[in-house]
Amino acid sequence: MTRGQALRWLLGLSWQRHRGWVVAFAVLAAADVLATGTFALTLRMLIQSALDEHMRDALIATAGAALSYAVTVVGASARLNVVNLLDEAIGVDLDERILGLIAGLDGIEHLERPEYADRIAMVRGSGDVIARCGWVLLDGVTMLVRLCVVLAILAMTAPVLLVLALLLVPALWLPRRGQHGIRKAAVAVAQDVRQAEHIQALLTEATPNMEVRIAGAGPRLRSQGRDVWDRIIRTQARAQWVSAGLGIAGWAVFSLGYVTALLLIVRDVSSGRAQPGDVLLLVTLTNTLRAQAEGVVRSLQRTTDGMSALDAFLWLEDHAAAYRTGVAEARVPDRLTDGITLDGVSFRYPGTDTWVLKGIDLHLPAGATVAVVGEHGAGKTSIVKLLAKFYEPTEGAVLVDGVRLNDIPARHWWSRTTANFQDFARFLFLVRESVGVGDLTAADQPDRLARAIADGDAEEIVAGLPDGLDTQLGRVFDGKELSTGQWQRVALSRAHMRTAPLLCVIDEPTASLDPRSEYAVYRRQMALAKTLGERCGTVTLVVSHRFSTVQMADLIVVVEGGSVAEMGDHKELMALGGVYADLFRMQAVAYRN
Repeated sequence: MTRGQALRWLLGLSWQRHRGWVVAFAVLAAADVLATGTFALTLRMLIQSALDEHMRDALIATAGAALSYAVTVVGASARLNVVNLLDEAIGVDLDERILGLIAGLDGIEHLERPEYADRIAMVRGSGDVIARCGWVLLDGVTMLVRLCVVLAILAMTAPVLLVLALLLVPALWLPRRGQHGIRKAAVAVAQDVRQAEHIQALLTEATPNMEVRIAGAGPRLRSQGRDVWDRIIRTQARAQWVSAGLGIAGWAVFSLGYVTALLLIVRDVSSGRAQPGDVLLLVTLTNTLRAQAEGVVRSLQRTTDGMSALDAFLWLEDHAAAYRTGVAEARVPDRLTDGITLDGVSFRYPGTDTWVLKGIDLHLPAGATVAVVGEHGAGKTSIVKLLAKFYEPTEGAVLVDGVRLNDIPARHWWSRTTANFQDFARFLFLVRESVGVGDLTAADQPDRLARAIADGDAEEIVAGLPDGLDTQLGRVFDGKELSTGQWQRVALSRAHMRTAPLLCVIDEPTASLDPRSEYAVYRRQMALAKTLGERCGTVTLVVSHRFSTVQMADLIVVVEGGSVAEMGDHKELMALGGVYADLFRMQAVAYRN
């Protein structure tokens, strides 16, 4: 989609949703154009009638000039109000479309890439800015039409002054080049802006601010933030100065021509070739010409932010369109009969040269509970991301009952996947909503909610809340704040809303619990995994650093350096005396101590 196509789409959307406002804008714009020409002509008529002592004509001209001026002033204000209303209304539609484009892409690769994040930072929440861009440009077209009206009257009155129209070219083109430089600067500092906002969040949000205060890092972070903002301001200031210089150069050329035009008018008056009414008309027209040209330049300046956001929006549209072209439509099986297989899978994150996984051949049997263990950085999380279809393998394939996962639409696979991640989301909604979002198709079913809360071992938590399931969560919304362990159990309940998943991921689900609670939760999760396995062939994938609980799994996979080092059940791996046995003994000693 090009800029022109996007602007036509925006105007078409405005016509569909708010036809009355669009008609009002068109009527006001047409009245403004007519009033511009009428004002100059009635002023000329006023002076000539007064000199000829035709008072009736003078009064008519006075009324016409007053009415034209009122239409111009009031109409401009009314037109601005209509534009503001359209900006806000269409901006909501645009923001919804932007969020839909972001959420509609498969995987999360795009959310972790800097160039994508830069554009998202520019376009997120900018729907009204983009909408304004279209209407301000249309307002600029109105000013151009008014400019043409002025030039037409000039051509009839003093053709020689049409040279001013040529002098408008550098006055309009040079500032436009300057605004292009400002837009490029906005793109160049997008990453710095994100960093500055991150530092601001560290200094103002409660959770990170606790560590900041204890560490005494506040002054250092403020200084770092100041340095980032200084860098942003310097980059933008350079672009602003260049733009200002180009604008001054363009208007200097026009001003020289304007002064020359005034001298020509004075000469004509002195020689008797021009009447006083013609003089007033020409002075009014040349001033109007200058004002209209300045208005066009201001319109261009007001569209700078909108154009930057519009360009980011167009990039997002093109990115989403290109992504959708290669989507296959393989069917998700009703239940797993063979399982999930990683066949020669190697993986590195886009934009990097480091392999995080290399040559993994691994079969996860249908109905099995599989524990993935290993030290930090071994590649456990990357395996989860591939199995959950957040990323595609760089080499090899993930197979679901023999079908390439790459050929299954992500939305279909996600509808048969459930997960509780270590970095779980905290939905600051009512409890029923925070749990129910795990399966929106059943979010309003009391029995399903009750079962999920029981499976997540969160019954005592809900029972202790002032309004039970209708309790608002989160202190920032004047609700009940939960401890980290309580939030984790709410997240675990959310993961159990789905009753027939093919893949169930449990990623460090008890990191915030004490060992006794952890053991009880794991026993319950293993029992639930067995039930799901028998009913749907569900593969339950448990990721944990704690070896005391994973011994309950059917299969334990030890990942080391991006490869599978060992596989087997607990007894087999302990008998092997390898990596797993060493790590298990070290943790056992630590717990005994």
